[in-house]
Amino acid sequence: MSLIELDSVHKIYPLGKTEVHAVKGVTFGIEAGDFVSIAGPSGSGKSTILNMIGCIDTPTEGTVKIKDTVTSSLKDKQITDLRHDVLGFIFQNFNLIPVLNVYENIEFPVLLGKNKGDKQQRKEWIDYLIKEVGLEEWRDHKPNELSGGQRQRVAIARALVTKPVIVLADEPTANLDSKTGENIIELMKKMNKEFGTTFIFSTHDRTIVDIADHVIRLKDGTIESNSRG
Repeated sequence: MSLIELDSVHKIYPLGKTEVHAVKGVTFGIEAGDFVSIAGPSGSGKSTILNMIGCIDTPTEGTVKIKDTVTSSLKDKQITDLRHDVLGFIFQNFNLIPVLNVYENIEFPVLLGKNKGDKQQRKEWIDYLIKEVGLEEWRDHKPNELSGGQRQRVAIARALVTKPVIVLADEPTANLDSKTGENIIELMKKMNKEFGTTFIFSTHDRTIVDIADHVIRLKDGTIESNSRG
């Protein structure tokens, strides 16, 4: 049994009097511990698939399963629990909380969850993530005092802070210089190996595609190829 399964998934969006068929009959499975790149040009359906796996969107047809549970059958509270306990998100628009500083933004998902853990251990883990994403000098700064690349790094640390089972990353290196991007990918690969975290990237970044052990290539909402390295 795969950790994540998509079976004959379609996604159609209404656009005025017409319809956009963003995803067309996509079927694939992702195993626990996979480091996956969903690659393809803009408009190929990458972000739509990521959003359906993350329960931000639902399929028009077909099923998405996480841990053998059909996600469209879950009630609101179950979806909220799934997002807190299983999923970590890295969004292109960051979604940081303006009134919180870097440390507090990273800590926030832990405080929302049921398992807040030991305060000192939590602080050590957040300090470690802040160091790994290169924001030690900025830990007390608010999002409006940061560059786009720095905000992206906060968003990445925040996605990793709960040590989620699955991390969904939509173009995570898009706002980063090449060196910072490489450091971030190394951190994710490290978590993938140490904690067995499953990473799923929607990306144009050749570096991520090259080191992924599972590459799903999309074109016009369909799977062009699905290969394991």
